[in-house]
Amino acid sequence: MTLALHSITARYGDITAVDSIEATASAGRITVVVGPNAAGKSTLLRCAAGLQPCDGEITIDGEPVLDIPIVDRARRVAFMTQRPRSDVPLTVEEMMRLARPVRRQQTAVLDSLLESLEVEDLRHRLVPALSIGQQQRVVLARTLYQVEAQGGLFVFDEPTAPMDPRHAQLALSHLRGVADGGGIVVLSIHDIGLARSIGDDAWLLDRGRLLASGPVEQVLVPERLEGTFGIPYEELQSERGGIWLAPATSRV
Repeated sequence: MTLALHSITARYGDITAVDSIEATASAGRITVVVGPNAAGKSTLLRCAAGLQPCDGEITIDGEPVLDIPIVDRARRVAFMTQRPRSDVPLTVEEMMRLARPVRRQQTAVLDSLLESLEVEDLRHRLVPALSIGQQQRVVLARTLYQVEAQGGLFVFDEPTAPMDPRHAQLALSHLRGVADGGGIVVLSIHDIGLARSIGDDAWLLDRGRLLASGPVEQVLVPERLEGTFGIPYEELQSERGGIWLAPATSRV
């Protein structure tokens, strides 16, 4: 299963937020979307999920996303916004159940997600009463619960931004599980080291244009990142055998 973006262009009035982007994301792999602020990441992700008006075409296995009936699309495509609404006067469980029609509820799946994302003890609390990090984990659980079809497309805009390190790692392990289960996972992330660590492929954006795409070890490299972000990066060898990217610093 493949998500393909064909000549995607999106505008806000006279401002071109995304300009003629061609990119693909494959099932079984995590694609990280990286770039400076205002690079067009959020706009591109909304386009990919079929939520943002744009020129060009988005397809899943050759089928235009916008041609998929809305009911079927809700079962196959899930999107998690960067800033979920936190003022909805619903309990955690009520919010979760809104992800599916009544006749398609699967309590065992719902319970498993709440437990594995460590929000089970919050299920009867009102969402506005939770911390921002807790709210984000609840919305992540709801997003994962939404897709019923095998595989599916999951698009996340900065899903771990307000989470503490433990819960960010927990969330990302869930996304790895989704990819390993045959899903297409696309997410934006500002932490370059984390992006290199958890991503299989990367889209590098700047000023609405796609600078590079492909395996993370080819896209997220110090020379290219310095040209994009304007600061030097270095590759660090992890004791566990992996490569970590970090801004290069010097002691004064």
